[in-house]
Amino acid sequence: MSRWPHHDDSIMTTWSGRTLSVDYRPSRDGLPFANSWPKGAAVRVQKRALARVFGGLCGGMVQFSRARWLAGEPIPQDARQTDQAFVDVLVAAQIESLGLPSGPMRYLALQFPHRVAARRRSTAQTLAAVREDLENGRPSCVGLLRALSWNPGALTKHHVVLAYSMREDPDETTMRIYDPNHPRNDRVRLSVAANSVIRTNQRDPQPYALLAF
Repeated sequence: MSRWPHHDDSIMTTWSGRTLSVDYRPSRDGLPFANSWPKGAAVRVQKRALARVFGGLCGGMVQFSRARWLAGEPIPQDARQTDQAFVDVLVAAQIESLGLPSGPMRYLALQFPHRVAARRRSTAQTLAAVREDLENGRPSCVGLLRALSWNPGALTKHHVVLAYSMREDPDETTMRIYDPNHPRNDRVRLSVAANSVIRTNQRDPQPYALLAF
């Protein structure tokens, strides 16, 4: 069963100034390094590298951080990109976060340039999912559609963040997020206006739509 009502595609809320949040902080609960893998992250089986993941491990980093927070366990103090055993854990979380085979297909369907209404619906549904998660005391994984293209190769441009606070106003909803591209930064924001325009307060590609996990 869906987590949100399909009949309600409204971006805006009737709430004014309501804030939902959980006690999560990127500076404390996020990974201490950036989602940057110039040589690719190794996918290993029995300690042998079979392939490399290029384009980042944002989904795995977000999933790992969220799972540790929900379990009441801090991020390991020795977590680092040079520890291949730890990277193995992130790669496994990344693969799980993809939700194969349907996960990438959701991004692909929304990145087709003509699917304006579908992107608006996805964004509205994602805000509802974030709201539900926060009301139940959970940070919420959010996919960011960062490219419009007919080319499946553009799938690597999309991104995943973790929303831990949401302020709802009649004309705009603003979320505080953990973004693996900005480690230890508690000031990253993601806002959705009444006209469905999505903005971040960082110098990053602005998303065209949000996707719920």
